[in-house]
Amino acid sequence: MSREHAADRPCAVAAIDLGATSGRVMLGVLAGGRIELVQAHRFENRLRHRDGHLSWDIDALWAEIRHGLSEAHDLALVRGLGRLSSIGVDSWAVDYALIGPDALDPDGTPAPGSGTRLGEVIAYRDDRTDGVAEAFAERVSRERQYELTGIAQQPFNTLYQLVADDRLTAAQAGSTLLMVPDLIGYLLTGQRRAEVTNASSTGMLTVEGHDWAEELLAAAGVDRSLLTPLIEPGERVGAVRPELAAELGIGEVPVIAVGSHDTASAVLAVPAEDSSPGGETLAYISSGTWSLIGLELPAAVPSPKALTAGFTYEGGVDGTVRFLKNVAGMWLVSESIRQWQEDGLEVDLEQLLADAAAGPAARARIDPTDPAFLPPGQMADRVIAAAQPLDSAGGSPGLDSPAGVVRCILESLAATYREELTTACRLVDVPLPSRLHVVGGGSRNTLLNQLTADALGLEVVAGPMEATALGNVALQARSLGVMRADHGSIRALVRASVELESVTPSSTPAPPASA
Repeated sequence: MSREHAADRPCAVAAIDLGATSGRVMLGVLAGGRIELVQAHRFENRLRHRDGHLSWDIDALWAEIRHGLSEAHDLALVRGLGRLSSIGVDSWAVDYALIGPDALDPDGTPAPGSGTRLGEVIAYRDDRTDGVAEAFAERVSRERQYELTGIAQQPFNTLYQLVADDRLTAAQAGSTLLMVPDLIGYLLTGQRRAEVTNASSTGMLTVEGHDWAEELLAAAGVDRSLLTPLIEPGERVGAVRPELAAELGIGEVPVIAVGSHDTASAVLAVPAEDSSPGGETLAYISSGTWSLIGLELPAAVPSPKALTAGFTYEGGVDGTVRFLKNVAGMWLVSESIRQWQEDGLEVDLEQLLADAAAGPAARARIDPTDPAFLPPGQMADRVIAAAQPLDSAGGSPGLDSPAGVVRCILESLAATYREELTTACRLVDVPLPSRLHVVGGGSRNTLLNQLTADALGLEVVAGPMEATALGNVALQARSLGVMRADHGSIRALVRASVELESVTPSSTPAPPASA
């Protein structure tokens, strides 16, 4: 194996990266000590009301993914790289499909990948879990759940979705639950596996990450047979099924389990310079539809204080732990824009951000962690209704224009980042780091980066925007044996592949509200 930071030879892999509003298939090319990402195919991912629930159009996603893989293969050939060396899949967490047993061939053997989906892939923003977490806590206390799994009790956790799922009684023997990236892996290879970083978000995996929490399964009425064997990031799921390989013209390419929870791949690609034991604790925000703010830790030690504060311990790559808090990020802005456009206003994100930056400071705040902002629809109206004036005398909140609403959202996010990062450090007894890494699509938001630096009084390192795809590609490369097998080498490879922006505080930060 090479002892350099990257591949000795060019290598082409495909990263399937599914987000809450869009998906894409990226060609990742490793050559010359760098990763180059080339978009092979991008497509929408929209919520639909079907069978009385808010659901994902998984059939449309699968069609787009197949097209994207063919496009990625063709791009690799055009570049003289030969066929794809592997495929990796990541997506958002907590949502799942129920898949029936594989059909039998004439000789009685199961045909891999032929299981029928039972209903839709219901979205975490659906209201079927309203009140479920509270009711379940009467069976197993919140404290006991947290002790077992380290997962904060969010209303959309997979565990609670299953409690509310009336399809389980109709599932045939041999049916399984597959998280979204595991479902795509199954459709590609016919193999049913549960990748651990995504499984850790379900509220059903033990905090050690090695098995399912039987006590919680029993309390939820979930049969253990519904859950598939666990697989670690970097392990081989299988190869593309022969008939699918022929259909797409890509060959029987290996499919490798990456950090299939998209935040796990994004955190793996945080371009920190010192990730050695004893070094400064890595602080990050994976900024997109959600803002996932937290610390990378070597182990999970759930505590009652962390439970009360709403922090969660999710599995990371290489046995690391993502100690983080979910904050409703740019979802607040994108949904507000959607409302304004539906109301007939001509609004554009870039212009809104420019106007918000040029305008006065916000005179009101919202709480971005409020579950009231979880559902879609009429977001701008809900922000305005929830905004609390900063002026104790009750002055005008300044929310009479789209730019004013956006400024309020972004300042509220920055203030929340300050409070949550300070709280995270206090809970695990580490000092506030000297810098905060912001990765993902939100890292391009110059105004939010500056507001965050000002609120925290820390350097903000912005980028890479494509952290999730970079983490996906880099882990595939490591699994293929074309780079060194450690976190530091992956992060060095990412630093060599992207341009980063450093944002320093422009004013003295206010004291954290939680201090």
